[in-house]
Amino acid sequence: MLYFGKFGALAVGFFLMPAYSYYLGPASFSTVAFILSLVNAAVTLDFGMSTIIGRDSSDSTISNDKKYKQFLASQFLVIFFYLSVFSIVAIYSFLFQKGDLGVKISFLSVILIMSSLIQNISVSYLNGIKEFKISGSLIFLSVTLRGVISLLVIKYIDNNIISFMSAQSIIGLLFSLIFMLLPSRLDKEIKINNSWGGFFEPSIYIKFLLPLVKKGFPLLFMGVSATLVMQFDKIILSYYASDATLSAYYLAFTFSTIPILAIAGPIKQYFQPHIVSYLTQNNVLYRKNSIVFFWCLIVFVAVPSALGYSSLYQILSIWLGNNELIDKVDFFSHILLPAFVLGAISYFPSVLLVVAEDYRFQSVFAIITSIIFVFLLFILAISSNVRFIPWLFIGYFCVVILFCSIRCFSLTKVNLCIFDMVKNSPFAILIIALSYWVGNIVSAMIF
Repeated sequence: MLYFGKFGALAVGFFLMPAYSYYLGPASFSTVAFILSLVNAAVTLDFGMSTIIGRDSSDSTISNDKKYKQFLASQFLVIFFYLSVFSIVAIYSFLFQKGDLGVKISFLSVILIMSSLIQNISVSYLNGIKEFKISGSLIFLSVTLRGVISLLVIKYIDNNIISFMSAQSIIGLLFSLIFMLLPSRLDKEIKINNSWGGFFEPSIYIKFLLPLVKKGFPLLFMGVSATLVMQFDKIILSYYASDATLSAYYLAFTFSTIPILAIAGPIKQYFQPHIVSYLTQNNVLYRKNSIVFFWCLIVFVAVPSALGYSSLYQILSIWLGNNELIDKVDFFSHILLPAFVLGAISYFPSVLLVVAEDYRFQSVFAIITSIIFVFLLFILAISSNVRFIPWLFIGYFCVVILFCSIRCFSLTKVNLCIFDMVKNSPFAILIIALSYWVGNIVSAMIF
């Protein structure tokens, strides 16, 4: 069901985005695309709440009542922060821009960001308590309905930015309310004093909010760092690359992130709560789950990517059709695809660090690596060496795998898991190499 939810997001991206572009027109769609990219970037800035709530909700040593109250406090933090941001933006727009269009777009954007964050935190909680079917189904419905209704609005009612953002925000807000109230209905052991799931109990926020903020503060920097790595390259290229190069890079990036977003993401969401749960129960099954997690990343992400690597141009031709940019897309994809396969594999040591609650190391490491990444990105862009930018991702994810794995060796909670990964790595590399060889032979026979 986790894959079912991800399929909805991919379907919207691949099939509805061209329709949005057609009905909105180039000017309005470029604005919408920019706003949605900002929304995607802002979703990572949740003070680490989705990581903490996801980890703690699967911890067997924490009571169900405390898990739920932490969940409530995290939702309050996100809502309070982004409403404060909107207030500042609204005041600035009123004083200096003298128009209500900017205020409307800002308000709708904040609603969309808040609803997305509420959904992410709620999904982390639901996955932590192993309600995978419910979370996957709701994600699919949320993303699909939001996409389809937005298309119907701009096609039949009014094809402007406000109409599009209103549809996105209203559907997002409705589903965020469902996500907020659902957890209290799933666990009858939770002690709440009202039918709204305890959302109007100030004592909860007073008791749990400050500890959550202190715990999540290092993870805020991780979110900023992740945004820099995954989004800043497109911003830089918009200034230093030609329109054709930028478009080709966008397409290659979209295609190449499929392994990490559509496949590795749900695998991570499934195994992390199981590993935490077994580890906190002192159950040896946590090691079995961790190595199965590693092999799932290899078998379902690395192996298919290796099999299809030699046929990449033909696969892109099926997707893009007779597109004049296909040669450039193919060039970038041949580097970005293996980069994001490495990114998927980096989930293994990263999850172990979350399991061990080593948030401080993750924060410091993320800040240092993202600063170096952005610095090198600037150098390559300014010197007109855009073709080398995809190689930064390969270097970045290799560094993440190496240093996060080394850190795991020093953590008694998870060092056995990283030893298991190292022992299995030579065989995994052999299987990936054989898959590439087989894919090369099949590609030569077919094409």
